[in-house]
Amino acid sequence: MKKLPEFRPITRNEMRRMWAEPRAEDVRRLTLEVERYRRVILEIDSLYKTIHAAWRQEVGGELVALHLMKVMMSDERERAEL
Repeated sequence: MKKLPEFRPITRNEMRRMWAEPRAEDVRRLTLEVERYRRVILEIDSLYKTIHAAWRQEVGGELVALHLMKVMMSDERERAEL
């Protein structure tokens, strides 16, 4: 999957403004934001499948995929607070 270009996260206030008055640059950023979250969801799903398979084989212990998922979700929460 091709890496997305760097972009500023969209704030809730910006999203409200865009709803009322969309502009080309804002629409592009919003499109990037939506695509980014879709990709995050796909990655979370992949990590979940890894956890599920490992859990079936060995119950207990710390799973790397679970830790990575926790870190990813923490990063997303911090990013969304901007």
